[in-house]
Amino acid sequence: MSKSEHTRSALLQSATRQFGEFGYSNASLRQIAGQAGVDVALISRYFGGKLGLFDASLKECLNWPELLDPANDPIETAIEKFTDPTSEDHKFSTTRMIILNADDPIVGERVRTALFDKLINPLEARMGGTHIKERLAMFIAVIVGASITRYSLQVPGMADADAKIHSRQLRHLIDAALSFKC
Repeated sequence: MSKSEHTRSALLQSATRQFGEFGYSNASLRQIAGQAGVDVALISRYFGGKLGLFDASLKECLNWPELLDPANDPIETAIEKFTDPTSEDHKFSTTRMIILNADDPIVGERVRTALFDKLINPLEARMGGTHIKERLAMFIAVIVGASITRYSLQVPGMADADAKIHSRQLRHLIDAALSFKC
């Protein structure tokens, strides 16, 4: 990896954590650059500013090619993504990025648009069937709700469950949600 690629990657990783922890409006460019170990001016060089950095972070968070791959079951893929003990992605990137920024007056609409463009609409096209909008809404609600329960609220019984138990919890919740009759 070149120095330029390393710098861009470090900024993106730091920004994703900051935007996921504090939200767009409260994230500090100086803190993002400091955590990445680079000068704050490089944010403008690589991303054009805070909004460009946010857009790149959001794009990275919603980049789930394995979820959209027709060879993979989207439900199993989501369960794996959210229960993999070696991955920190789900803890900060996706769920927190969405929750903390969906209502932000500056980036909220961007978050909602990206969520639909990158995940919800492609999943809807893949899953098909009757009452797909309702089933997909329940699926998203389970994933987001379970993530908040485990990582933000840290509710015992889910927060302290090992990956195998948490995987079974998610499977049960998703199966129940998808069996909902409209």
